[in-house]
Amino acid sequence: MIEVKNLILEPKSPSVGSSLVHIDEKLGSDIRSPSPTADSNRRLHVLFIHQSSELYGSDKVLLLLVVQLQQRGFIHPVVVIPGPGLLLDRLVAAGIEVHVADVLKLSRAAFTPLGLLRSLRSVQRVLAALNKVVAGRQITLVHSNTLAVMAGALWAWRRRVPHLWHVHEIVLTPRVVSRIYPWLVRLLADHVVANSDQTAQWMLGYEPKLAARCHVIFNGLPPAPPPEPARYVLFRLGLGIEPTDLLVSLVGRLNSWKGQGLLIEAAALLRRQGRLGCIHIALVGDAPAGQEHWGKTLSEAAKRLGVADRIHFIPFVEDIDVVWGGTDIAIVPSTEPEPFGMVAVEAMHIGVPVVAAAHGGLLNIVEHGVNGLLFKPRDPVALADAIARLADDPTWRRSLGTAGRLHQQQHFSLERQVLAVERLYLNIAARTAAEG
Repeated sequence: MIEVKNLILEPKSPSVGSSLVHIDEKLGSDIRSPSPTADSNRRLHVLFIHQSSELYGSDKVLLLLVVQLQQRGFIHPVVVIPGPGLLLDRLVAAGIEVHVADVLKLSRAAFTPLGLLRSLRSVQRVLAALNKVVAGRQITLVHSNTLAVMAGALWAWRRRVPHLWHVHEIVLTPRVVSRIYPWLVRLLADHVVANSDQTAQWMLGYEPKLAARCHVIFNGLPPAPPPEPARYVLFRLGLGIEPTDLLVSLVGRLNSWKGQGLLIEAAALLRRQGRLGCIHIALVGDAPAGQEHWGKTLSEAAKRLGVADRIHFIPFVEDIDVVWGGTDIAIVPSTEPEPFGMVAVEAMHIGVPVVAAAHGGLLNIVEHGVNGLLFKPRDPVALADAIARLADDPTWRRSLGTAGRLHQQQHFSLERQVLAVERLYLNIAARTAAEG
């Protein structure tokens, strides 16, 4: 097992962290498929429980993972999601077995007395629905994708099936919820996958004993598609951006912590300093359901700060490579720690230089001055300075973009992720068989 000795965030207890395993590193640089066994034609059934039907971060991770696992032939994914949406459409199109059912979603509101009562009342109904999905088949493993779902954990506990919790979150507030999530993982997960060192350390800070069953597997992307310059140009023209203009893009939900407001502040600073030049800013993404006010709030902020003429609001774009292909600088200015930072990896994937807040999982992705730039979190002055420095130096932008693309290919490829997950599944199956 590879001991991780260079974790960027120190655990609260000095005894944790040394047992964390980077499964993708354990596989080595020359990755090969597992050798087929005598019973490799008998696929292992893995039940995936996921909290959303959209196509944002963890949704994309699930889609890419289950499609590749099924294509490789060792695993038969059985996916359960809470409703219709783009994710359901893509899973069906890919030939994945997918069911729509209540997944017993956990939100901050679920930890109120009323929320807990509602959850308890629905447990039996939810478990019965999963029994119907499984339909008597032998399930090798339950894979709960994100902390926001409880159905898989409870079903696995009831049926005595190994349970893997794939953690895509760092929850800092409210403090009681931040404490409860790691406790639930310790109580109900036989195996834990964290999407970054920082996600793992958040859990281990509360529950050090999780180190023995916690693995870090980075998210990954497939090989980049061939460049489509004509589509990139059309994307920019649709925004009214000239070829000589510089497009800075932030892709993510419009909410309180993805940093859109911080980027608008940075743009206003650049204008006051006379450094805004030909810079335009694209904010790509929608607000979550029930938080639609964020679009209006950000638009009003851009007007109040005198940069509305440079801020372009773009609804959710499924083919995000087109956005990155038309972008000169990618910004990931999250004001709370990103558990991973898939947006940064997506930008690197296309060769776009990344400017990111120096906290959370982004520290696993961006090496300052080597494959991108890091700035002090929540500091509009530092963000404005980083943007201006890159805007003034096209050669440096190209250099960072090239280095970022190579870094993504080496460390954040879908192949590495899928092989690491598959290796873990097969080890769990072998251990279960030996114990049974």
